[in-house]
Amino acid sequence: MSEASCDVAIIGGGPAGAAMAVALRDLAPFLSVVMLERTDYDTHRPGETLSPDLRIPLSRLGVWSSFLRDGHLASRGTSSCWSRAEPRVQDMRMSPWGSAWHLDRARFDERLSLEAARQGVRVLRLTTLLDVESIAKEGYRLHLSQRKTGALTLRARFVVDATGWKATFAMTQGARRRIRDRCFTVHGTFQLRPGESFPTDALVESCPEGWWHSARLPSDCVAVTLVGDGDSLHGLRWATPEPWTALLEQAPVTQARLAVCDFAGEPLVAAPVLVGELDQMHGERWLAVGDAACTHDPLSAQGIFSALDSALLAAEALEQYLRGEVDALSAYEQTLHLRFDDHLHRRSCTYREEQRWPDAPFWKNRHTAFPALMPAAGQRSETAPTGLAP
Repeated sequence: MSEASCDVAIIGGGPAGAAMAVALRDLAPFLSVVMLERTDYDTHRPGETLSPDLRIPLSRLGVWSSFLRDGHLASRGTSSCWSRAEPRVQDMRMSPWGSAWHLDRARFDERLSLEAARQGVRVLRLTTLLDVESIAKEGYRLHLSQRKTGALTLRARFVVDATGWKATFAMTQGARRRIRDRCFTVHGTFQLRPGESFPTDALVESCPEGWWHSARLPSDCVAVTLVGDGDSLHGLRWATPEPWTALLEQAPVTQARLAVCDFAGEPLVAAPVLVGELDQMHGERWLAVGDAACTHDPLSAQGIFSALDSALLAAEALEQYLRGEVDALSAYEQTLHLRFDDHLHRRSCTYREEQRWPDAPFWKNRHTAFPALMPAAGQRSETAPTGLAP
């Protein structure tokens, strides 16, 4: 079995991991960095609608120009039927950063990976972490499996966990996720009929069972997602799309927009949504970044932006730590905890705006989850719901 070595191993090649790799090479080009990605960027990755300020972290990472060439779909923003039956439009085209964006996620993630490789990061695709072995002050030995070449071990002085909400590495080091809420999503795809048009703004529409998000992707298809929980969608089966599409009757604005589309016939995809944070975001020669550190409610549409932002923070903290600033990682963790608390407050305010179905299980669960976070009378959240396809 062959063994390689590096200064920093990043486990996970999604937005957080790849952005961390790019930023770290920029800050500390003398460090050898290896990034492990279990796919070849050819699997389905759900699209996401992002606000114009996405330009800020992408510019810092040096990929804004290539992002513009990659065919992502510009959008005027988001419409929402939240606490009201009529859509309210949040038009972002007058933003100083330009339009909002509907992403081709697979292309977006691979672009960041390619930039990491261009910056000198060794990117190992189709590579899975099997086991972790601590080698004291020398770091860790990672036991890996590569689909094409077989077993490999990698010695790393420092490890970055960018494995998403499962936080695969951090869990082996004793970290545990503090779950603040549990939901799940059911995602399907519609195909736009030839010659028809579809609005460029994403739509969030609440309903008794939860809320819907729909947005046109860069291709001629529309991603549609229902967000609910175990109580609101209890007993429904997703082997066939009929129960799911029947629930669209509870979302008349979404249903009307889909009148120019046909259901694509692909299997529905159900996935958990856990809102929470790790109780420990760093430890002896490791840290967590992106969703591995904390996961936000998809209603905020901040998943990718938060991943990129935390990656930039983490790269700065790690560079400082390796220069001898022993408190840098603790300061990074404290910043993420404070930002997550702010997210919970904004989330509570937004969910409490919707009062049309107070006895429906989904809304009753959301309203009673954080009673201490109620907004003051007459106060509204700062922005309308934006949402994403989780």
